[in-house]
This record gives sequence, structure tokens and C-alpha cells, in this order.
Amino acid sequence: MQYPLTTLITLVEQIARTQDPEAMMDAIVGRLSELMRVEVCSLYLCNPEQDRLVLAATRGLAPDAVGTACLSMNEGLVGHIAASLNTLNLGDAPADDRFVYIPETHEQPYHRFLGVPLIHLRKLIGVLVVQGTQQVPFSQEEEAFLMTVASQLAGTLHHLQRSGSWMLTSDNNPFIRHKGIRGAKGVGCGRLWIIDPHMTLDQVKPGFNSDPIQEKGDFSDALAAVSEELETGSGKLGHHLPADVSALFSVYQMMLHSPEMISGVNKLIILGDSATWALKQTIEQMAATFEQSDDPYLKARSEDIRNIGQRILNQLLVHDRQVIEAPDEPLILGGEQISIADLAEFPLKRIHGILCTGGSALSHTAIVANALGIPAIMGLEHLDLDNHRGDKVIVDGNRGECILNPPAPLLEEYRRVIDEERRFMQDLDRLKNEPAQTLDGFRVTLLTNTGLLADATPGLERGAEGVGLYRSEIPFMIHDSFPTEQEQFLLYRKVLEAYAPRPVSMRTLDIGGDKQLPYFDISEENPYLGWRGIRFTLDNTQLLVAQVRAMLRADVEHGNLKMLVPMVSRIDEIVTFRRYVEKSVDALNREGVPVRMPEIGMMVEVPSAMLLLPKLARYIDFVSIGSNDLTQYLLAVDRNNPRVSELFDHLHPAVMLALEQILNQCKALSLPVSLCGEMASDPAAVLIMIALGYDCLSLSAYNIPRVKLLIRSISRQQLLPLLAQARELEHEAEIRALFEPLLESLAGSKKAP
Repeated sequence: MQYPLTTLITLVEQIARTQDPEAMMDAIVGRLSELMRVEVCSLYLCNPEQDRLVLAATRGLAPDAVGTACLSMNEGLVGHIAASLNTLNLGDAPADDRFVYIPETHEQPYHRFLGVPLIHLRKLIGVLVVQGTQQVPFSQEEEAFLMTVASQLAGTLHHLQRSGSWMLTSDNNPFIRHKGIRGAKGVGCGRLWIIDPHMTLDQVKPGFNSDPIQEKGDFSDALAAVSEELETGSGKLGHHLPADVSALFSVYQMMLHSPEMISGVNKLIILGDSATWALKQTIEQMAATFEQSDDPYLKARSEDIRNIGQRILNQLLVHDRQVIEAPDEPLILGGEQISIADLAEFPLKRIHGILCTGGSALSHTAIVANALGIPAIMGLEHLDLDNHRGDKVIVDGNRGECILNPPAPLLEEYRRVIDEERRFMQDLDRLKNEPAQTLDGFRVTLLTNTGLLADATPGLERGAEGVGLYRSEIPFMIHDSFPTEQEQFLLYRKVLEAYAPRPVSMRTLDIGGDKQLPYFDISEENPYLGWRGIRFTLDNTQLLVAQVRAMLRADVEHGNLKMLVPMVSRIDEIVTFRRYVEKSVDALNREGVPVRMPEIGMMVEVPSAMLLLPKLARYIDFVSIGSNDLTQYLLAVDRNNPRVSELFDHLHPAVMLALEQILNQCKALSLPVSLCGEMASDPAAVLIMIALGYDCLSLSAYNIPRVKLLIRSISRQQLLPLLAQARELEHEAEIRALFEPLLESLAGSKKAP
């Protein structure tokens, strides 16, 4: 029997479009039984505890057995497939010693048996089985087809299986749970508020207006905003832009003020169309005119006019979003990805949780949520948030699950947990002015990571001894264009003033990867190995010089600035950067601004920087280890890719070895070294860092009291034997398990979280 590729594609697409769990599973067994012309097709799924296989759907066995018939792992033929993770093809299944008859299924008359495991990201999802009355095995072609179907369906079924929503729980569990990836710990309750992505021009639908004058005014305001945006962008980049790109700004301005476009939109508005619908029609008509030209240059301008149209649309939508006010109550923000700019639109005290259908535990959204103490769940791929706008939601960041429309008793229990956590954190206020020192006198400096100005106060309130990482890209991300030197100066001065005389390490602009600027698109096939960090700023020298000058000027009154360079991979990068700082110091002093030469440090995130430390040492004053990126590059794991994100663990033996080598090198070179990133908030990792001898950690303000309590609850000497054992282990899970009993004993004695 032939199974063309189109058959498989059609089958998988049809099933993937099915939203209802019961209908999805029924579609799988129904379509497969028809395609393979078999009497029986059954789907067994692992229950969420992964200890039993439950008959979830069938075509051919007794319908009453669905949800009740189950097998233990390694029980029967289906259990054998689950335990061995191997395909089984038999001509006479009842004659096999492993066969177990389940009376309620009525499967006795079926002899031929073919079963394949459903595996997604190394985890067993279930088993897919076809059966027939003939006493001959299935053909090799049929076996290959079912294996291919299983591999394609495993990902689709993974989220369904993990949620447990397919099980018979309607009486006991009327609410909906969705499992995701833990982005930031904590628990939050509130109303779901969807952050809609920016609409593209081709998504605009026909719309009508009730006030043409208002619509024309909105359109005029949008034109002015785009014009200013273009002028600011061209002015800031200046002569550093290639000539053809620089000329593009002029072309855009000409198109923006084109009488044909302006009059075309206004005429349609007067006729009753909404500004967005009038804009789309006019832009499409003008673009089509360019496309019909025989001149390649004019033909290419169709993309430019669409680009201008999109910019105008963005401004119109910004105006629309400002009109829609979120309710004045606790909110759970939801969306595919939630940017810094999205968070900045709401008072932080009203954001009680974050749900993202994309991303991972180490995506930028999760890192910022951690810094702000907002519970977050990432990777909720199969949750359609639009269907739950305005619903009550519980975000359980500790378990990595959200609960939609929870019943009152469950909601009350979670609120009790939230109150308990709040009291615990308030109790930790007593440690604010106490040192982070072990019982045997090992002193650790705890710095904070920050970026939002509103985030400066929590760091001070929770006892931060300075700023180990000021993320300067966040002000860039919440602007509509590159901030000027003066704008940056005012912002940096507030941060330095807030923490004076404590040191503040300001990292220069670090965009790229999962940190993008809304007004400067960087599209690359592999952004993590591309134009990011110091590479970007050295190539855009005017931006770098403006930022360096702003930092130096902000430091005049307080003298607590330290500069930090991200993503260093080459010696010439730090040499060039230092030269620009020295030139800026000289220039500002000649201008009458009494600036000083600050300490310059570099982030060790790229493995080459770790290997080049002896050669780099003469050009730097200190080292900061970016544990998130260093782990990512050492393990070759994209932390935002859900298919491999579970392989990302900063307790991997290779990461531990690298951290020990870096510390030893820095000691030999007399370079102060600190560690920042999510690792500095991981209790097991903190114990390892103390055992290794790290005496400076930089972490989110929210986690400082917890980590300080942990440090004050142990002695370094008791950790050294555990470190020796950890060095001999081969897997991060073993290393974590080694420290777990100590952490549990500390938590049990209420000495540490």
C-alpha cells in the first residue's frame, strides 16, 4: 500500500487544526484506521505522573474502555513498547508471552499488532497502536508509515498529554490547567490582559469612522510622528551610515509627504473609511503602481512605500492603544512575547504575572520578570490566550503552570500562599543592613542587576551593595528612537546618584539575540552568533561615543561609575573600546567637563574571552561573568528554543569547570571577578559558587534577601566536601541532587528558603 507524502502532511495538518482534545484524539484514530484499512487504531497516553498508560481514544475497541483501561509501564505489549521505546510488529499478538488481555476492551479477536512509541524531546508521550484480524505482521511500508506519523504527532500530543485535560476529570477538576516553562518563580492572581502584537498592514480589515475630522487629525499626527522618527534616526546615525542607506531616509521623507498619499487617505476618510483602512487601500494602490514599472529601481520602491505605510500604521495603532485603558485591578499580562516596552505601559504594582506562548526560562522577558519579582510562565505553545481575555488566572511560577478560571476555594488557597510569601519577604527586611557572610566568616558582596529606573529603589530597599549590571539597553528598548546623549545623561545620573557612593557597573548597549530595538530591525539567520553587543556598537561608533560621553558626564558628581563591555570575543574589541573612552575623557575635559577615567571591565560570555584572559588582562580592570550567555555558548544550546531549552543548565559539569578556571585565572591576574545572571539566584549554584571561592554575585533585587539568608545559614567549610564530590559527577541532575538535602534541611529549619 502506498502512502504518499501529501497524505501524511494532510493528516498532520488536519489534526493540528483540531482544538478540542477529545476531537483531536478521535480524529487521529479515525483517520489512521481509514488510511491503513485496519479494524482497530488506539491511542494510549501516559498519565501526567508518567507511571501508567491510559486508553485515551480508539476506533475498533469498546468505547466504554476509553479513560478506564490502563496498563503499567512494561505491562502487556503496549507497556513493553513504552518501557523499551521500540516499535513492535507481531502477526499473532495473543500468542506472545507479553500479551495481557484487558476484558473491557474486547480485543480478543484481533491478531496482527503494530505499536510505536510517541516520543517528544526525549520524553514518552504515549503509544500508538493498530490491530487487525489477520494473522500476519504488518508490512515494512506500513510500519514505516506509522513510525513517521508518530514522530509528527508527538509534538502536537505533548502539550495535551502533559496538561491532563484529556483524562476523565470533568467532575473533580472543572477548571483548566496549562503546563509551561518556569520563567520566574512566585505566584500571582489577576485578570488576563492580552498584549496584542503590532498589526501588519496586510492584516488591516475594512473599517468605518463616525468622526472624519478626528480620523484626519489622527492621520496627520501619525505623519508628523513618523517624520520626526525618520529625521531623528538619520541625524543620530549621521555620516556613519553607508551612502545608499542614508539616502533612503530622504526617499522615505519624500514618500511620507507625497501629495498623492496624503490626499488619497484623506479622501477615503471623508468618504467614511477609518484611517487605518484608508491608509491600507492608498498604500496598496501606490505600491501596485511602482510594481508595474519596467524600471527595476522604481519596481523596488514598492517595498519602500509599504515600509512607510507600516510606520504610519504603527503610529495610528499606538494612538488606538492609548485609548483602551486596562482595568484598575491586578493584571496577568499575556502574549506570544512581552517586551520591555509592553511592561513599561503599566504600573508595575498592577502586573501580578506574565504568560507567554513563546520563549523559555532564559528569554529576556523571563530575566526581566525575575528582576522585578513578577511570576512568569513561558512556552505555553498550545494555549490560545485570545479565548480567555478577561478571565481570572493564577500564575504559578514555582510549578510552571497557569490555572484558568479557578474555583473560589483554590483561588483562596493561592491567595493564602501569596500572603505567606509576602510576610516571609517582609521578615527578611531585618537582614537589609546585615552582611552576606557565612557562619565561618566568608564574606560575599551582593550587587543587583537593574535597568529600569523604577528598579533602582528595590535594589536599595533589599540591601544591594551596588549595581553589578546596569542593562543600558532597556532605555533604548522603550524609546521610539535612539535616545540622545542628553537623554541618556539624565537617566544615568539618576541611577548613579541613587546608589552613590556604591559602585555601579553600566554595561554598554547590548542588543541582538532576543533583545531587539523596535526602530532598528536586525534580521539574521543566527542572531546569537551575529551582530550583537560590542560588535554592534563598534560598528555604530556615534552611538557608542554618545553613550560613553553620557555615562562619563553622569559620573562627575558621584564618582561611582564602572563601565562594562558585553560580548567581548577579541582583544582588538576591548582595545578599541578603551581608546574611545580615553578620547571621550580628553574631549570632555577640554570642553570644561571634569570627567575621570573609570574602571573598565568586560563580560566573559564568549568562550574565547575565557581563553584570552591573560592577554586581555592589561586592558581591563575587572571581570563580570555573564552566566546565561556563557552557558549557552559552552553548551551550544539556544536558551529560547523550547526543543533544546531543557538541555540548558548552568550546573552542567563543563560550566562548573569553566567557572573554576575563570576564577583561578582572575586570581592569578589580580583581576576582581563577579558572577551575574540567573545562576546567582539559584540556591544550589550559590552554594557551589561559595565553595569555589566567588565572593561577589550580582542578581535581581527581588532575590537578594533570599540569597543573603542562604549565605548566612551555612559555613563554607561544610560545602568543600560536597564540591569535591560534585567535581566527580557526570550530569547536572546528579550535581543538583547532591546539594538538595542540604537545601531541604536549611528550608526545614526555616534558616533559608
